[in-house]
Amino acid sequence: MKRFTLIFVLISLVVGIMVGCGADKASDNKVNSNSEQEKENVEKEEETDEESSSNDIEQEVSTTLEEIIEEKSGKYAGNAYNEAIVHRDLDDNSFQDKDSFQVYNYLLSLMSESETYKGFYEDLQNFNDSIETSISSTPEGMKLEDGQTVNGTSNIAILLDASGSMAQKIGGKTKMELAKQAVNEFVASMPEGSNISLRVYGHKGSNSDKDKKASCSSTELVYELNSYDESTFKESLNSFKPTGWTPIANAINETKKDFEQVNNEAQNIIYVVSDGVETCDGDPVKAAKELHDSNIKAVVNIIGFDVDQDGQKQLLQVAEAGGGKFETVDSADDFKKVWERERVRLYNEWSSWSAENYNDIATEQSKKINKLYSSKSDFSNLTYDEKKHLNEAVYYLKNKEQISSEVREELLSLINQRHNILDDYQEEYKASIEEIETEGKRLKEEIQDKGKEMKDKYSN
Repeated sequence: MKRFTLIFVLISLVVGIMVGCGADKASDNKVNSNSEQEKENVEKEEETDEESSSNDIEQEVSTTLEEIIEEKSGKYAGNAYNEAIVHRDLDDNSFQDKDSFQVYNYLLSLMSESETYKGFYEDLQNFNDSIETSISSTPEGMKLEDGQTVNGTSNIAILLDASGSMAQKIGGKTKMELAKQAVNEFVASMPEGSNISLRVYGHKGSNSDKDKKASCSSTELVYELNSYDESTFKESLNSFKPTGWTPIANAINETKKDFEQVNNEAQNIIYVVSDGVETCDGDPVKAAKELHDSNIKAVVNIIGFDVDQDGQKQLLQVAEAGGGKFETVDSADDFKKVWERERVRLYNEWSSWSAENYNDIATEQSKKINKLYSSKSDFSNLTYDEKKHLNEAVYYLKNKEQISSEVREELLSLINQRHNILDDYQEEYKASIEEIETEGKRLKEEIQDKGKEMKDKYSN
């Protein structure tokens, strides 16, 4: 029994020793395993810190305006800037272990104005630096009684009476000679762009009964609708003499056909020069009304030359039916005064046209230039403020011994580089301002030159 007990005790001791050794071995393995894991974690943290530090150092510094405007604005940009708050933010961070690039980028994250710069940039890119004001239509035409104005591409038809009565003399010259002279002076004074035609009527046969049919059917376009050519027009005036009857209605109807062949949208106006009423059994009132009411919408004006009271009454009816006006003249001087009034009116209208369009161009030019100068000033002030805020923060960190003198100088250099890029962009404002000034000057000179040219023409 004793022997058995001893053997059991020995066995228990051996087992205990073996268990203890196993536990110690397992414990040693666990300690070793934990040490290796901790070592691996430390190495990973060091690698992460190195990568983070490397990323901060390698972060690019914007070197163009396009890069700057794509940055985010700082949280204390614009009206949010407060020096005391910025200092408090800086005090909450340590910069002693950071290089100049890391500090620079952090300062930008506080005080960069990039998004506001982008707004200025986009506004300038979209700014229209051309003059958009349209120059109004020129006063190149005839002013009618109802207030209408014929523009510079008007079609002006002169219908000249060549009946035998036009051979009568006034002051040593025939009515026809005086009429031709007055008509030529009038069309010569018309502005460029106006189309002129000359149609004569009653110039065939004679004013005797036997020639009435031939004369009443005679109307001829001696100068086709075209711009005024002095020599050709004078030749046309000299191609006929006063001989026959007075077919006013026939001449108006034929002029309607002349206008129908012209494919333009210009206003059509007729000046009938006659010393008497219709003598060919036609109805000039009806002819004038039909012409005025047609798609051509021509206006019929009548100049009665030495016409008696009954003649004036009929010619006035013709003018009214044609939507025009009736003028009566009794002498060569009166005849010239009709055209003279037109010249004076056009001179005054050209003066008004020049002044109004010059002022309109000058107004737009001034508004656009002022807007650019204002924007340029705001942009410049913003860049100055940003630089001042960044520099102030640098000196604050240096005074707090958060950065070295070397880092301070590097930071100031980076800030100056950024400011110079922004400052150079202001040349774009100058270029736009110069473009507007150049175009505005050109347009104003063209208006002045054209106005002077036409006023000189009508002042003769």
